[in-house]
Amino acid sequence: MSRSARLLRVVSAAAAAAGIGLLAWWFLVGSEPSSTPAAAPVEQATLVPTAPATAVPAPTPSVTPTPVPSPTPVPTAMPFAEAAPLGDLAEVLSSPLPDCGLLRNDAVVAGTVTLTCIEEWSTVPVVAAATGRIVGVVRSPAADLGSEPSVPGQWSWAEQASLGPHVIVDHGPFEGTANTQTVYAGLAAIEDGISVGTPISGGEPLGTINGPEASLQFSVWSGDQRQDGARVLAVGPSADQQRTVAQALRDVIASPTDERCPLVLSSGSLPGAPRTYRNGTHRGIDFGCDDAGRSAHAIADGTVVYLVDDYDDPSVAEREALLQQAGLAGFTPHWTLVMLYGNVVVVDHGEIPGAGRVVTISAHLEEIDPLISLGDRVSRGQRLGELGNRGTNASAQGIRGAADPTLHLHWELFIDNWYLGSGLDTGTTIEVMAIALCGAAQTAGCPT
Repeated sequence: MSRSARLLRVVSAAAAAAGIGLLAWWFLVGSEPSSTPAAAPVEQATLVPTAPATAVPAPTPSVTPTPVPSPTPVPTAMPFAEAAPLGDLAEVLSSPLPDCGLLRNDAVVAGTVTLTCIEEWSTVPVVAAATGRIVGVVRSPAADLGSEPSVPGQWSWAEQASLGPHVIVDHGPFEGTANTQTVYAGLAAIEDGISVGTPISGGEPLGTINGPEASLQFSVWSGDQRQDGARVLAVGPSADQQRTVAQALRDVIASPTDERCPLVLSSGSLPGAPRTYRNGTHRGIDFGCDDAGRSAHAIADGTVVYLVDDYDDPSVAEREALLQQAGLAGFTPHWTLVMLYGNVVVVDHGEIPGAGRVVTISAHLEEIDPLISLGDRVSRGQRLGELGNRGTNASAQGIRGAADPTLHLHWELFIDNWYLGSGLDTGTTIEVMAIALCGAAQTAGCPT
């Protein structure tokens, strides 16, 4: 064998031995599970303590307490003298509502005091506060004219429309007064037999008022003024001022009568003429008619604020008894004068430029025009009623219409509560009446 072959064999043997050794190592080492190096320990995060969340309480439904009403105070009845601010006479007059406990009520209607019952009666009797004689009965329902509230101490014809059905009692000289008259207004009904001139005893029924909260409108006239000091009549201004007023009226007013009832400019028919039978003074002018079928008319636009359309004349004796009370008083009390008007229409004409607030009174009417009611608006020249003699002595005797030769219209013209001709002598009175009535009015009987 050659040297190279031996060398190759040696090399091959060595290589084989090396391969066998390597294989043996693999079996020894490679067959053991490999140990994976342990992972580096993970550093745990430090936990920061967290404040526990505040628990939100569940809403509790609110319970609304049931309101407990306070007990209604029980009203205390007041004595009549305290419930009615009527001055000293309240101490001597009896309550016109004897069946009621009285509450103080400061409401004022047409100058009257309001007396209200505590009890919730459906009907309450109204009685005379003292002995006397009926001097007025009006059954017309109240009319709401939207007038301004009553002004204490101030008379207003316009307010009288709110009185409603009412009765007036004349007590004559009473507890040191020259004359006392009481007014019972807002009545729901008037007793049968209550008429002008009828004597009445204190406590005797006059009518009724209705509940609930039954209230009576009550006023007292002592002397010639209401309990709040109001007087119907104001003092007239100077002759020059009355001429100015008459001139302002001259161009705007119509005649108060038709042409068959001429103006009579004689002293006995004029404002200011004495009326001794009632211890008073004539405040108007009389238009002589001498026959029935004549009419009274509105001198200007206006509102009917007082109306009597069902006047029932008293007997002659009853009429004289009321006039005797006026004689004792030394003047004609307001409601006595209204009684003598008979059937009457009072119209408030409002402010007439250059004159003032004008009110006219058409009295002694036989009847009121059927188209006229309390609270109505009337127009210049509109018919108010038929002339007559209601309220006069002849009518009390039963002499009416054409049978009375003295048939006439009694007509009064007031400006701001004074009458035209007030305080003037006869000549000046004739002058101012002619100025007012003998212009646009073209009144029959005017001097030529």
